[in-house]
Amino acid sequence: PRRSVFGPPRSFVVSGDWPDGEVADVVPARYAVVVARRLRAAMVGRSLRDVAAEADLDHTTVWAVLRGERWPDLVTLPKLEVALGVRMWPDEPPVG
Repeated sequence: PRRSVFGPPRSFVVSGDWPDGEVADVVPARYAVVVARRLRAAMVGRSLRDVAAEADLDHTTVWAVLRGERWPDLVTLPKLEVALGVRMWPDEPPVG
């Protein structure tokens, strides 16, 4: 059966705060949590605008992914990976 995902990633947090809280068992939301956590960790010591410029992204895109307001897409992810030298996408499906 097909299941649609409506709303931003942060709307799937069932307790706590994005991206550290508990997330519903919705696979895309679990991937988005991993991306947001890895992005946050990779940005330590760097400004949002610097990272965005290095990745050739608008700073609002980076901010929205960090805050769980936008789904990370197939253009944004590789740009961030190259700019930060860090893998954003989980190597294995994230579990609860």
